[in-house]
Amino acid sequence: FQHHHHLGMEIPKVFDDAFANVIDLPTRSDGAAAAAADGRHHQQQHGTKTDIPFFWHIPRTGGGTINDIFGGCLALTLASDAGGAGPAGQEHKLEVVKFSKRYHYVNVDTSTPEGIVRAKRLRLVESDMADIIVSTLLHQAATLFSRKQQGRMFTVFRHPVERAASLFHYIQDTQWRRQQTYKKELSDLTIDDFFKSGLAENNWMTRFLTNELTKGELTKEDLHLAKEILRRKCLIGLLSEKGETFARFEKYFGFPVKDDSQKDCHERKLQWAWPLKHRHPDVEEGSPLWDLIMSQNMLDMELYDYAQILFREQSKLFQ
Repeated sequence: FQHHHHLGMEIPKVFDDAFANVIDLPTRSDGAAAAAADGRHHQQQHGTKTDIPFFWHIPRTGGGTINDIFGGCLALTLASDAGGAGPAGQEHKLEVVKFSKRYHYVNVDTSTPEGIVRAKRLRLVESDMADIIVSTLLHQAATLFSRKQQGRMFTVFRHPVERAASLFHYIQDTQWRRQQTYKKELSDLTIDDFFKSGLAENNWMTRFLTNELTKGELTKEDLHLAKEILRRKCLIGLLSEKGETFARFEKYFGFPVKDDSQKDCHERKLQWAWPLKHRHPDVEEGSPLWDLIMSQNMLDMELYDYAQILFREQSKLFQ
């Protein structure tokens, strides 16, 4: 089976210790598997701890939806970037900041290296305040966890060309064209010119999985390691299968939809209120732009194909 060159590769020890293996289903303190149980999987008698869901946020692949469904609809407490803003983010102890009846965040910012250092110093994981920790910085966020209290990694994948195009339009609209962050030369740039200029990301997912952010050319070895990390450590979601994806996440972690209002909210968010949906023209498959973006993301494309295989294989966890 050609996809499995990477089977059994060594994963960096710190990372291996930080994250649980995906096939070992989460258990609650009473030993019941969360996937079979109702109730928040780590709301338990005081003093017993278990793993904390960790959402690896790949930009432009539905992070806003995670926030809206788990935070907004199911009223879970998140540790992401939101709670670290403002005075609460300067406090010397952890607290939960309530933005509204439903949105609750721990007062940390897990989107930056220094924010992660602060969260670690304040013992975010040990505090058990967060139902889900969210970060893009996978290897830095791994330092929050330990063999004793592991993270459980899950993520949502999207086709690399769609993701790259979405990211370009999103940043151009929200940063380069806005007064505070205006960049004249980038505000009118066409997407074709942007990708021709060499400014765009290169194999972002493979780089962040392997922690090779500055290496010039990535190698097949890097791709194999990225695949092995996904295979062993990550519950896979696909943007193209968002209904099934969220059903799996909720079952795996034992996040129940408690009542009708949560259920309505949930369906609305999944079906038509796809948040932060930035409207932009699609890149046509086989066009010069498509080929150009693909050429920058060959390894990510292989990784995405593999993520789709894993998504099918992981259905066994839910039978």
